[in-house]
Amino acid sequence: MSPLEPDHEDLRTRAVRILQAMGDTPITAMDATFYAHYAEELRMLVEELLADCRPSTASVTRVWLVWSCHDIAGSYSTEHAAREARADLQHQLLCQYGSDAELLESITITTAHVPTECLGSHRSHR
Repeated sequence: MSPLEPDHEDLRTRAVRILQAMGDTPITAMDATFYAHYAEELRMLVEELLADCRPSTASVTRVWLVWSCHDIAGSYSTEHAAREARADLQHQLLCQYGSDAELLESITITTAHVPTECLGSHRSHR
């Protein structure tokens, strides 16, 4: 087995932490919210791991998108900020509608690589 690249080592560490937390959770605490949370965590790790390759140029920026159903609720420059925003939205839903697991699960996070390269000199500045 080849050693993991430095970026993937962090992924491995995070995956081990998540799997350990799942394994340490008592069965009585495993409800729909538990599964939704950890499925999303693992999905994000796998998505990050399977990304073809990190953009090597400074002209592309990785962003985290928070979705409310099919609408973008926000775009964040760090995963941590996106997770905080998702938690805030889920808390708002919880306060307004109660513990509707399907509604809470509708707040999701994805990643995107956004071109940030300047359009160049072919565009006139007026």
